[in-house]
Amino acid sequence: MSTADLAVDSGQCLLDLGRTEEARARIDEGLTLLPRARDKTRGVFRTYEAQSLLQAREVEQALAVSNESLDLATRIGADRCVTLVRELAPAFKPYQQVDGVPEFLERLRAA
Repeated sequence: MSTADLAVDSGQCLLDLGRTEEARARIDEGLTLLPRARDKTRGVFRTYEAQSLLQAREVEQALAVSNESLDLATRIGADRCVTLVRELAPAFKPYQQVDGVPEFLERLRAA
């Protein structure tokens, strides 16, 4: 387990505990430490980041990160990452009035 993995896993645990700000800091740290060669992992980590942003009600930023993660996962054929992004759909549903959310949900249905 690399330091990037440890930072993101710690962030995910903090997220589960409802400590959103601390979680986001650890996930950001892990993304920064992650080598470029680990794009599949980057897609998974970005999905965790989107989850933390949704919990903080930063919907527009969560939407941008989710789209980036889905783009990356689709480009490299990372089915697990696509599944993780799809699992965010229920969290986006209350925000269908936010620009881009309906299109993103439609994109997830088609992915």
